[in-house]
Amino acid sequence: MKKKISFIMIISMCCSILAGGCGKKMTTEDAPVYIQAVLDSRYKSDYNAYMEYMKCTEEEAAQIHERGLNSVLSLIKIADTSVSAELKDQYRQLFASLHHICKYTVGAAEEDGDGFTVDVTVQPFSMFDGIDESLIDVLHTEDALAMTTDEQVNQLIYEEMYNLLSPRLSFPEYGTPETVILHIQPDENKVQTVREEDLSALDAAIYASLL
Repeated sequence: MKKKISFIMIISMCCSILAGGCGKKMTTEDAPVYIQAVLDSRYKSDYNAYMEYMKCTEEEAAQIHERGLNSVLSLIKIADTSVSAELKDQYRQLFASLHHICKYTVGAAEEDGDGFTVDVTVQPFSMFDGIDESLIDVLHTEDALAMTTDEQVNQLIYEEMYNLLSPRLSFPEYGTPETVILHIQPDENKVQTVREEDLSALDAAIYASLL
């Protein structure tokens, strides 16, 4: 039993460090570097800076990217539906592509108690404006009205939304820049970590026209 508990504790500590700052005390100069590394891993699948900063493997850094994709899929609520596994995978690939073309700029850091705040300016995607009206139209088609289960309707709606979103990758458009404040605070293991809810707020700002 002792070995099992010890192993679980080690895994838990490793997971908490994955999106956290390194062991040394972070400074106002380190904080923007850390945030840039986290965001480049989360959105661009560019793990080099994070791996260097954290002294971790690419496999560990890639978990940040996967967590970012899961966050966005949760925002559009497809993760909890009964749509096909194939369609969910198509959405994962779609948002991986969208992540690569999202625009963000990391600002300077300021001390905030035991941690820091860092301003990140994003340019929200505006190319999805009007998607909701198109989906409402789909719900009034004969095919949709003939459906008898939520599963059928969800599959239809998410298929249609995918068909509307995919072509717009070729001509991305962006809206007015918006600033989101990211907080870096010590976690239960005293590791300086960017708050996951702040990263979710950043996702929501980037994909505001879809929500």
